[in-house]
Amino acid sequence: MLKFEKFTGINNVIPSSRLMYDGESKTADLAEAVNVDIGLTGEIRRRAGYSELLATCHKNLHQGKGFMLATVDGGDLISMDAAGANRVVLYPSLGVSRVWYCNLPDGRTAFSNGLIRGITDGSTVTTFGVPIPSSLGALTPVAGDLFPGDYRYQLTYVRLSDGLEGGPAYADTVAVPDGGIVLTGLPELAGHKINVYLTSHNGEHAFLAGSTTNGAFSFTGKNDKLILPCRTDFMYPAPPGRAGSIMAFYGARVLISVGPVLYASRPNGWELFDIRRDFKQFSDDITLIQPVDDGVYVGTTTELAFLSGTEFDKLTYRQVVAGRVVLGSGVQVRGELVQSGQGSAIVCIADDVLCAGFNGGNVARMTEGRYATDVAEVAATFRMVDRVPQYIAIPQ
Repeated sequence: MLKFEKFTGINNVIPSSRLMYDGESKTADLAEAVNVDIGLTGEIRRRAGYSELLATCHKNLHQGKGFMLATVDGGDLISMDAAGANRVVLYPSLGVSRVWYCNLPDGRTAFSNGLIRGITDGSTVTTFGVPIPSSLGALTPVAGDLFPGDYRYQLTYVRLSDGLEGGPAYADTVAVPDGGIVLTGLPELAGHKINVYLTSHNGEHAFLAGSTTNGAFSFTGKNDKLILPCRTDFMYPAPPGRAGSIMAFYGARVLISVGPVLYASRPNGWELFDIRRDFKQFSDDITLIQPVDDGVYVGTTTELAFLSGTEFDKLTYRQVVAGRVVLGSGVQVRGELVQSGQGSAIVCIADDVLCAGFNGGNVARMTEGRYATDVAEVAATFRMVDRVPQYIAIPQ
């Protein structure tokens, strides 16, 4: 039996046969330390046990504002309080894929498993953005007061619970010779009304003609009634993803990864995305999005990059680590808890070692030469135990 009065750390880089243990009172390294906590003076203590709150299997745990989210056996997304009680099923049969989360400033939390996305306040769920109508119905010209000419109409959904309007579906140009239109077969959606926008005669920009909560609409008024423009032109809900999609909040925008592409929502419009312009393309699939005070760390399967700046349009790219960033390894921490950093910081696994990233894109390879891992994916968190900072990354 070996007794350690001061533990100097784990070292799995040097072969264990070369680790020297000098008596019982000297400092020493270990190749592995399981189920132990390390104190402020380097002492080793057996890690405390735990008590079971619920027998149901939980995964994808996340702390929202005043509620905890998790998926349970069978794939239901639930919310619960800190004691695991007061459970509410938010989304049944979400599936077994990993769920990613993003806390929003208004107290809600966005969630995504890549294919299914939503936003919850812990009690109810809405879609992550308002969908675009899947069809356009049919237009029939009728008599009315519009100028004769070519017209085009657009349809948007408006969520009745909060008035959020989504992006439009665009119809082809139609000749209106007699001054009026009737639309039939419009795509009704529960919990939403339909806004109908109409261009002026031979015009390009559409203006609000009216709304309907059923599958029919007509407009026979004058052109000067078309005043309010469509403010969600070319907007989309959160872009369709795939397994591995990650989310974060930075600079009044929600950031979402889809493979190698980083998309940003509109500023303060977290459910609207202009996917034509608000994106950054990386060379490989994104595995990490972690903001700090003056930029965003983005990890991929080949690098850790720092995008410096506070405005998405003006972010400046710089590679800070060449090497794979482990999916799920990024966590945000206070800089003073990680070496000598200040402000906000991140911890992640990059190029097989534990790294800390600080404001300005400064990176410290904290376990260089002492600890390395080739794990592919983890669920990571950062916590304080007896005033000792702990980074925990559990392989998935």
